[in-house]
Amino acid sequence: MQTHRRRGYATVVVALAASALLLSGCTAPGEPPGSTQGASPTGDASEPGDSTDASVQRLLDEAAARAVETHSLGSLIAEIRIDGEVVAQTAIGEAMGGVPVTLDGRFRNGAVAITYLSTLLMRLVDDGVVDLDEPIATWLPDFPEADRVTPRMLANMTAGYPDHVANPEFIDAVVDDPFHAWTDDTLLAFSLGAPRSFEPGENWDYSHSDYIVLGLVLEAATGERLADLLAEHVLEPLGLDATVAEQGTAIPDPVVHAFTAERGVWEDSTWWNPSWTLPEGAVQTSSIGDIASSFDAIVGRGDLLEPDSWQQLIAPDLIGFGHPVEGCRACGTLTENWSYGLGTILVGDWVKQTPLFGGYASAVLTLPASRADDGRSVTVAVAITYTRDTFPDWGGNLANHADALALELGGELVPDDPPPTVGPQG
Repeated sequence: MQTHRRRGYATVVVALAASALLLSGCTAPGEPPGSTQGASPTGDASEPGDSTDASVQRLLDEAAARAVETHSLGSLIAEIRIDGEVVAQTAIGEAMGGVPVTLDGRFRNGAVAITYLSTLLMRLVDDGVVDLDEPIATWLPDFPEADRVTPRMLANMTAGYPDHVANPEFIDAVVDDPFHAWTDDTLLAFSLGAPRSFEPGENWDYSHSDYIVLGLVLEAATGERLADLLAEHVLEPLGLDATVAEQGTAIPDPVVHAFTAERGVWEDSTWWNPSWTLPEGAVQTSSIGDIASSFDAIVGRGDLLEPDSWQQLIAPDLIGFGHPVEGCRACGTLTENWSYGLGTILVGDWVKQTPLFGGYASAVLTLPASRADDGRSVTVAVAITYTRDTFPDWGGNLANHADALALELGGELVPDDPPPTVGPQG
C-alpha cells in the first residue's frame, strides 16, 4: 500500500468520533430526485407522523438539497426536533445503487454512543452505584494509574490514557485489514504501551481509550454487561428500537451503504469492522430518528437524569483548561467555542457529536431547553454518505459535511444564539 494512501486513511481513523477536531448526488433545489420529505419513518423513535412546521421543512429541504449538490453526496438523511416534536425530516439519494435511501435507514452511530455511555454513568451516579470522583481502583484495582484516575476524568477525557486510535502501529493494522475484529484488551494494549502525554487530570486529549476503560469500570461496578446496561438505562427508556449493539459488521435492514476512497481505491466500506471504535457493548448501529430523539431527550431536556446530573453532563467546566503538548494530536486549550463536558462536545450553548469514519459521517446538535430563551430544546441530526466526487483529495483531512449542515441549520433556527463553527484550540 502506498504511503500517501495509508496517511489519508489514518487521518480518518483518528477522526472517528471527533471529526470536529479535523474539520452520486444529483439534485436540484426543491424536490430532489430520490428524496422523501416529511414522511413518517418506521421502526425507530421518530413515529409522530408528518413534519409539523412547513417553514422549517422548507428550510431543511433547501439546505439539504444544496449540501447534496455542492458536495456530491451519495445520501443525506436529516431530522429536526423542537421540544421533542419532529418538525422536519428528509431523505435524499441512494442507500446503494438504484435503491433510494429512506428515513428509517440504518447506519453506524459512532460517537453518539459516547454520550449514551456518559448518560449511563450519570444514571449510576444518581442511583448511588458509582461516585464520579472516587478512584477507579475501587472497581479495577490492578489497572494502571487506577488510584489516580476517576470516572469523571474518563468521561471528560482528562484521564491521560493515550488514545489507541492515534497509535501509528494501530493505524497501520486497521488500514491493512479494516475487517479485523478487535477486543477491548487488544485496544488497551496499544494505549497502555504508548507513553503518556500528561498525568491524570492535568490536561485534555480526545481519547477513545478513556471510554474503553470507563466501560470496564461500569461493568465492574454493576456486575452486568455493558450492552445490557445501556439497553436498561438508555435505549429502552427512550424507546430507541432502531439502536442495536453490534460488535461485528452486521447492520439491520434497511442498510445505508457507505463508500470511501480513503485507502486509495473507491470501495464499499459498509462491512468494515467498527469494533475498534468504542468498548464492547457500545458499538452500535442506529437511525436518524433514534439519534435525534435521544439527543433531544438526554441533552435537550434531561429526561433520563436528575437535574444536577443533567447539568453536569453538559457543563462547560473545562473552558480555559488544557494546553498543547508535543506528540499529543488533540491536546489543546478548550474554549467557549469548543469545549468538552461528560461525553459531550460543547460549542457555545449547543451540544453535539460528530462521528466520521469508514465512509459514514453524521452529526447531532442540540440547544438544551435550559439555555434556550423560550425554554424549548432544538435538535438537528444529519447523516450522509459519499460519492467518489465528494472530495477532490481523499488523502487529506476529510471534512464532516453533516456537521457543517447541522451547524448551518442550528444558526438558521436560533439566529440569536447560533452554534460557533470553529474547532478547538491546539
